[in-house]
Amino acid sequence: MSAGSLGSLILCYMHTMQKTVEQPDLVPGARGLHWTPRLGSSLTTAIIYFTLRSLIRSRQHRVAYAFYLAIVCAIAFSVARGTLASDAPSPLTSGFLMSTFMMMLFAVVGLSRVFALPISLTANWVLRIAQLCPTEKYFVATRQALLWIAVLPWCIVSAVLSLSFRPAHQVVAHLAMLAVLGSILADLSLIGFSKVPFTCSYLPGKSNIQYVFWFFATVIIPLVASGANRELHALNHPRELARLSAGLLAAASALWAFNHHRAKSAVLYYEELPEEVITTLGLLSPRSFVAPGDSYTEVTHES
Repeated sequence: MSAGSLGSLILCYMHTMQKTVEQPDLVPGARGLHWTPRLGSSLTTAIIYFTLRSLIRSRQHRVAYAFYLAIVCAIAFSVARGTLASDAPSPLTSGFLMSTFMMMLFAVVGLSRVFALPISLTANWVLRIAQLCPTEKYFVATRQALLWIAVLPWCIVSAVLSLSFRPAHQVVAHLAMLAVLGSILADLSLIGFSKVPFTCSYLPGKSNIQYVFWFFATVIIPLVASGANRELHALNHPRELARLSAGLLAAASALWAFNHHRAKSAVLYYEELPEEVITTLGLLSPRSFVAPGDSYTEVTHES
């Protein structure tokens, strides 16, 4: 009797499980042996692999992130073409420094923007009922996902592109500052982001592409160019380099501490709702109130 009940339960589970978890736009995973190394705690590892696999298997998110990666790859190819054309090692230039900064900027900001797009809202109940850890641990996992998927790969690409530049100690210093810049961009992207990637509903119409474009053209590009020139000057002056490195480390530490403190009191949300606009009929009481604690004056209306 128990064996028959158990068999019926297993058959019902196998029959209904595929209908329970919906995957409208995901490519089925390949069968076979999968080796997934740990990238921190179990929660951090799960969030990182969930983010990576969602990005790879979802057509919508691949297309969205490909827009940013196309710009990054175009910059990388232009730098690679210039380095391959030169036979002898050349000194670092402000153009190369600016190119690596722009690559890191587009990679991190682009991935953080794609994080806001949901995969399947009918399936995020799994993450809702499985929230057994404090919110700050989810924040740490999301930050690690940005570092592993966006910052680390382009640090490696920048290191490969810088092989033809000399002196070596300046190249190493630039790569270290580039990694710190990636950490700063990751923390800036996570300010106000209290959700798990790809799991929250998204309200369209908030991108404001026209404002972003002009802000990028008038503010970001001149700022990056100025930063590249200042770094190039600092690489030739040890004291200036020490001050610049200390400033970047201080900014990275301050942003990390701010987000870590905010995450302790934050609450994960999965529904992005529009702001409530209360419309009144103007039927107020015929009294004009003053400050709390003071007396009020009654206003009479003559007919």
